[in-house]
Amino acid sequence: MLKALVIFFGLLALAIAASLGTARSDVTTVCQSEDELWGSEDIRKFYFCLDGEVIADQCDEDYYFVNNATVSGCLPADLINPSCVNTESKVPSCTDGTQYQPQPCSNLTNFYVCTNEGVKELPCENGKAFVDAGGYLGCFPWTQWRSLRNCTDG
Repeated sequence: MLKALVIFFGLLALAIAASLGTARSDVTTVCQSEDELWGSEDIRKFYFCLDGEVIADQCDEDYYFVNNATVSGCLPADLINPSCVNTESKVPSCTDGTQYQPQPCSNLTNFYVCTNEGVKELPCENGKAFVDAGGYLGCFPWTQWRSLRNCTDG
């Protein structure tokens, strides 16, 4: 009987430890820090804790979240690693070859396409950003987007 109780409580402890480990990997529901901001894979979003609750926020348009040894917060695009932003993007003319494929937009989660009615700005699916680099063209999850764009340090 004692052996059965020891095994039962051992399994219970393992189950609790496993569930805590799983919860910690989800940055949107568990506080990573009580006194610092932390970022998301989406370079515009960040999180902070308030009374033990995770609060999600987002930088203003044309600002991106950075958290490194010298700064933590939203910075303008011109101070960000150029491979992490589309500062050079512009609305395509649709007459110079740009009409044949989607074009990057300054909003990383959108892209331009040429239609019979003119240029349209379309969004990627939720949780994805547009890539036109290294032979890749389309909307990719943020983790893959960062890798394709060589944007690992914000």
